[in-house]
Amino acid sequence: MIKVFNKPLLTLICLIMCIGIITSCKKDNDVNSGPTQLLSFGPTGAMHGDTLRFIGNNLSQVTEITFTGNAVIPKSEFIEQSAEVIMVIVPQAAEQGFVTLKTPQGDIVSKTKLNLEVVTTVTSITAQARPGENITITGNYLNWVTRVTFADGKNVDSFVTKTMNQVVVTVPMDAQTGPLVISYGGTEPMDIQTDDTLKVTLPKITAISPNPVERKSNLTITGTNLDLTQGVLFKGVKVPITQFVSKSATRLVVNVPDTANKGKVTLVAYSLLTVESAESLTFVGDLPDLAPLAYAFYEDALVNNWQNWGWGSTADFSNTDNVRDGEASISLDYTGQWSALKFANGSILTAPYSEVTFSIFGTPGTEGKKINITPSGGSTYTVVIQQGKWVEYKLSMAQLGNPVKIEDLTFQNQDWIGKIYIDHVGLR
Repeated sequence: MIKVFNKPLLTLICLIMCIGIITSCKKDNDVNSGPTQLLSFGPTGAMHGDTLRFIGNNLSQVTEITFTGNAVIPKSEFIEQSAEVIMVIVPQAAEQGFVTLKTPQGDIVSKTKLNLEVVTTVTSITAQARPGENITITGNYLNWVTRVTFADGKNVDSFVTKTMNQVVVTVPMDAQTGPLVISYGGTEPMDIQTDDTLKVTLPKITAISPNPVERKSNLTITGTNLDLTQGVLFKGVKVPITQFVSKSATRLVVNVPDTANKGKVTLVAYSLLTVESAESLTFVGDLPDLAPLAYAFYEDALVNNWQNWGWGSTADFSNTDNVRDGEASISLDYTGQWSALKFANGSILTAPYSEVTFSIFGTPGTEGKKINITPSGGSTYTVVIQQGKWVEYKLSMAQLGNPVKIEDLTFQNQDWIGKIYIDHVGLR
């Protein structure tokens, strides 16, 4: 049987098929040959492990996506890829920053930074360290940490190393003991305080020699971590000595100022925290210790319930700048011309005792100035101040009018103003 073909119809069908093939090829060529474009990505606020969507043109050309933090996703790990969309899982190592799409034609860098919602945690910190040493902080998402704050507000924003699970940071020289505050970034920057405390090492004194020492000679301080000392403070000297004869971790040699007084030696660390010697430093040629008091009004502090009911003066009963005996003395500043230090709110019968005693040191400008000493139930006795040295005064009961009972004891200046030190006030 012979089939007869309709030639016009066959020609029309072939023409339509050719047009379709040409059109299809043109579309494919347009998609594959045009520029790759990244229009947007998100969502904002995504977390590690979430799905991130990239939208653009000719994204089928992308072979790899890299994130800040050296996180790389190859094409084989894309969840979805088409000319318009790429979907990937946010890698754990991804950090805040620009995202790069790799293509055969070159890199495409995002115009905006990727930011993620993160929760940084700290599991441990170094327990103790010297200033200048490195400490290690462990936890999770620590690569997002932007700052570590030590006690007393010492901020550090540069790190020795920083990874997802560990941060190594140098302890500032002026850091103090305390918990750390960790600041980290993300869509909502946060601060967290560590549960554990970092103990910052301080210098420690084990001995001072020679003791007694001569003023203007060298004093040797032995101990541990003495190289962390910024200054040495002597009693009677307001400003720490910061120039040393020598300094090491175990030995510190310093020249003693000629104005130093006896008392504890204090080391000042770079954090300005202070460490005191256990023993008091004494000086060659200083006065010997005073005889013990049988009854005290003041002995390193107000005792036996005595209080100060004075007027026109300022008294510091825990002064350690200039001490005659023991650990403290009274620093008394007469600000009025007839002002007073007045021991009051006590009571003592005088029958067992023969004298009232005390020591006074006159500061510059007080030479020859007079103070009236008056016990209740007695009479006034006037003493004369000697400038620049401690003088012990011993007033007999007869000199004070033989009071039967003392309920207050007044030290009143006679028409002058100035500062003195008083120590070891009592009865013998």
